[in-house]
Amino acid sequence: MTNLLTTKQVADYFGVKPSTITQKFIKQGLKVIPIGQRDYRFSQKDVEEFAEHLKELAQEKIIQQNPIPRKHKSKSIHVDFEKIRINRELNRVV
Repeated sequence: MTNLLTTKQVADYFGVKPSTITQKFIKQGLKVIPIGQRDYRFSQKDVEEFAEHLKELAQEKIIQQNPIPRKHKSKSIHVDFEKIRINRELNRVV
């Protein structure tokens, strides 16, 4: 059988208040085993999977806020070598 955690233990794991677990994390998809009307138990495996889910959401949010900038194409320089040759001949000092 898996190790069951209380709401306080899960709150300590995430470093938040127990009310955050019951009001926010359960609504976001943290799997829960209800015991009574206001008491819950959580599987340690489910808590770890939910932590990974939160990491993925945070990473997506960071990428959306700070997208990797596209490299700009360098401007190609059109060189007319024939024109350069003619100018050199005209400017040649004899």
